[in-house]
Amino acid sequence: MTDVKKRNKETIKWIARIWSILSLAFILLFFGASITSSIGKETFVFKDVFQFVFFPIGLTIGLILAWKWEGLGGIIAIGSIIGFHLQMLIKNGNPDFNLFIELLAAPGILFILYWILSRKRVIE
Repeated sequence: MTDVKKRNKETIKWIARIWSILSLAFILLFFGASITSSIGKETFVFKDVFQFVFFPIGLTIGLILAWKWEGLGGIIAIGSIIGFHLQMLIKNGNPDFNLFIELLAAPGILFILYWILSRKRVIE
């Protein structure tokens, strides 16, 4: 592998890692604010559990795992966002695409890209 390809691959990995830290920090702040604002209120509905499992829990788990296992973590992160949108489509009749949520999940795509570029090719 040439030095340029190796450097590009490492750049993708570190952009994904830095972006994932920013995404996780925002998710934790958002989650913390959500919990503190709902203390004493019965606003959590059981049917929202599936939405909560995909976003933020699934996305968070995927981004954390991607630091060690880029492919697995990236697939979990992206799969969670797809699951979140499918659940919203079933629940509301609208997938509720939100650029901000997609940007939080974008490191998952970069981790998958890094994983693909890092795999050893049997036939060249």
